Amino acid sequence: MDKFKPVIFTLTALSLLSGCVTQEYAGDNTPVVQNDSSNDDIALTRISLALGYLKMGNTTQAKSNLEKAKRFAPKLVQVHTAFAHYYETVGENELAVEAYEQALSLESDDADTLNNYGVFLCRQNRLDQAEKQFLKAIAVPSYLQVAQSYENLALCHLKADNFNQAEQFLDKAIQHNPSRAAVVLQMVTLQYAKGDYRQAQLYLKKFEKSVRRFSAEALALAYKLYKKQGKTSVANNYGVMLVKMFPASWQAKQYLVNELAQIPADELALRYQKSEQGLASAKKRIVVLSPGKKQAVAKAENTRQSIAKAEDKPKQGQKRSNAASQPQTTITIPVHVVEYGDSLFSISKKYNIFMRSIQRWNNLKESSILRVGDVVYLSNPNKAAKS
Repeated sequence: MDKFKPVIFTLTALSLLSGCVTQEYAGDNTPVVQNDSSNDDIALTRISLALGYLKMGNTTQAKSNLEKAKRFAPKLVQVHTAFAHYYETVGENELAVEAYEQALSLESDDADTLNNYGVFLCRQNRLDQAEKQFLKAIAVPSYLQVAQSYENLALCHLKADNFNQAEQFLDKAIQHNPSRAAVVLQMVTLQYAKGDYRQAQLYLKKFEKSVRRFSAEALALAYKLYKKQGKTSVANNYGVMLVKMFPASWQAKQYLVNELAQIPADELALRYQKSEQGLASAKKRIVVLSPGKKQAVAKAENTRQSIAKAEDKPKQGQKRSNAASQPQTTITIPVHVVEYGDSLFSISKKYNIFMRSIQRWNNLKESSILRVGDVVYLSNPNKAAKS
């Protein structure tokens, strides 16, 4: 289901309160109005008809009514945004872009158009351009749907698996409209996917306070959330509510069959885990040190050289081989230079390495205190690969 929220078509419908329009067409197909309604009102009526036809799948009548609306009011923004919606529906994406650009050339700060343009661009996976349009809409002082645009921006980032940005914009959406239950539920889903069940539970409580009626989706998510925390009795209460309130729902049937083994939030959790693993692998391959950490790098290099000398030194009673004739080797050990806020746990999570391994390689205890600038080995220095 498309969760993005275009706003202009809903707002347009609210403006269609004028009376019926009686009209005829002259020989040159020019509209002749027979009542006092303005051309804009007539155009809006035609737009409403066009959108109705488009919803029914009658694209021919939809375009016919849009063309008539354009003849009545060629400079009306809603005409061009409706055309954009039509073109997107029939798969003419480049024409949709032209229609949105035409609308914005008429009113560059029309926030509804900017929001809808952002939704369209996000559907086309043009994230950077979409974000620009959303932020322009949000910046319009008179815009009342700020929370909705922040939500759209969050969903756009979530679609691209940018979980941190999605969380940031969902938080802004909640700040602008704390009672918007759909946004809060989306935050519950995101925190569940990230494995932060405590935060997810806090947002679930906010959701329950703001919503008037539960949904099958929300009850299923609540069941899984408490089940993950080992709170079986609370989880079962939500399961019973799900079956009683929504017996015909997919969620209720899955609960009875397999206790909701896999819900959409679990699929999002898998995407989050893959994203984190990919990020950890990339960081593990390349350790970038800033110029301000030259002393830490020098310390690491001195330690490496000491290890190399120790390994090269012959044991007692063992003759030294002809070292001069042997090629020189350098031991390369991946390291992490401690920054403010780092801990053994955060480092192990960052590089996807067991914390106990890091402790063993660096002769550290769980209670050891890390200081900014300390060098932490990310592999066994005694078994480092030689190059």
